[in-house]
Amino acid sequence: MTLYSILVRLLRFINHLYFVDVRAAGRERVPDDGPLLLAANHPGSILDTVLMTTQIPRPIRFLARSGLFRFPPLAAFFRQMGAIPIYRSHETEQASARNRDVFEKVYELFESGGCVGIFPEGQNSPSDQVAPLRTGAARMALGAEARNDYALGLTIVPVGINFESRELLTAAVLLQFGSPIRVADYADLHRSDPQVAIAKLTNDLQAALRRQAIHIEDRRTGQLADDLYDVLGEEVATHLTEQDPRSTPPTPSRLRRWLRALMRWYQRTTPASSYAFEMRMHSRKYIYDVLHAALQRTPTAVERLRTRVEQYKDYLNQTNLRDALAHSFEEPVRERLLRLRMTLYAVLMAPIVAFGLVHNAVPYLFTKLTAQRFDDEAVRGFAYFVLGLFSFSLTYTGIGLGLWYYTDLSWVQRLAYVAALPPTGFSVLSYRRNMVLYRDRILVRTFFWRDDDLLALLREQRAAIARRFRELTNQVETS
Repeated sequence: MTLYSILVRLLRFINHLYFVDVRAAGRERVPDDGPLLLAANHPGSILDTVLMTTQIPRPIRFLARSGLFRFPPLAAFFRQMGAIPIYRSHETEQASARNRDVFEKVYELFESGGCVGIFPEGQNSPSDQVAPLRTGAARMALGAEARNDYALGLTIVPVGINFESRELLTAAVLLQFGSPIRVADYADLHRSDPQVAIAKLTNDLQAALRRQAIHIEDRRTGQLADDLYDVLGEEVATHLTEQDPRSTPPTPSRLRRWLRALMRWYQRTTPASSYAFEMRMHSRKYIYDVLHAALQRTPTAVERLRTRVEQYKDYLNQTNLRDALAHSFEEPVRERLLRLRMTLYAVLMAPIVAFGLVHNAVPYLFTKLTAQRFDDEAVRGFAYFVLGLFSFSLTYTGIGLGLWYYTDLSWVQRLAYVAALPPTGFSVLSYRRNMVLYRDRILVRTFFWRDDDLLALLREQRAAIARRFRELTNQVETS
């Protein structure tokens, strides 16, 4: 087993603990062999390379700016992971000459059937956007094909990296793999006019990336898309379903089954909730794309929809029904045992949550407060990851040593104690969220029981919003 594969397994384990959920959609579009260029947006700084490396089974050689290699610990890690430094004129002298050597190395990797990863924006992505791409990825890909008389067989797979929130200490992430782009398809154009071919491939790649990643050009329309999703839920994008979350993978070996069972002890999501997260991301993007297209054709209709949604939001705020009405109107009121069930949950989980809070509060606050000192949003997300790994590992190690030297517990009891620290820490976050939901749901249940006329009115308004959105969707899809 190579050092690369050992590091990937370690990072995969850390990802499992750190992220609420990491989901990869369309991963079957990544070829198992042959020359490959993975081109991704860059919302999470160095964290993006960690995510891609742990989700793709074949080794990836990433192109990274040379400035990242100035710090010896990071430089050593990047080199072990096969990273290739790319030089910028403001970072180093003789950047052009050095980059010619970089291109030569990349060409050799492609010719040997290797996989290269690149972030063609050349910088961290703006929030909820894919920035205009630089031409380096297209130049590299077309140069490799031209060098091999356009018979190399190089493909580019666009990868959209979508964080549920870059501001959270832990978050859910969706990696969306797009349809491969055959570089040889641009051969005739490249022979006749290389610059035009480079520009076209860059534009096509940018369009492909913006289909896979959240890209909101108009913040006002983006806010309307978010509001529409809050009102209508996932029903607006049910046709986007591509797979059943309950499908079962091939039966793994006994050892793998045991390891997966052990990992599930730390699992914070179920297959259904993981799938629901993916659908939320798809739905948000789908709603925005419909609104953005409709705004070019019938802006008046979009404004009328916006006005109705704003009225609906104001009415919800006035009646305190927002959380309850986030669920389907067609579902009956929850059985009265919900109150008892949640009360039991609050009481029985309290000792576990207290244990988790006592042992995890200090590293959590240290990580959060220290990372917030970074102004750049993407760098802050990576800082959460690195500082969290450092502070929680150090805390758990210290607790383990304290148990070893100052208690009479057996080694099994000590191991169980330390192993309980991460899941009980996660339980604190879940407990807080559930208590907020419990309080709000119990608070608004009286509205369901006492004011049927109010619900009928809100139901009617919601139906009108859904009808107007369907009309816009039909206009966009038939035009």
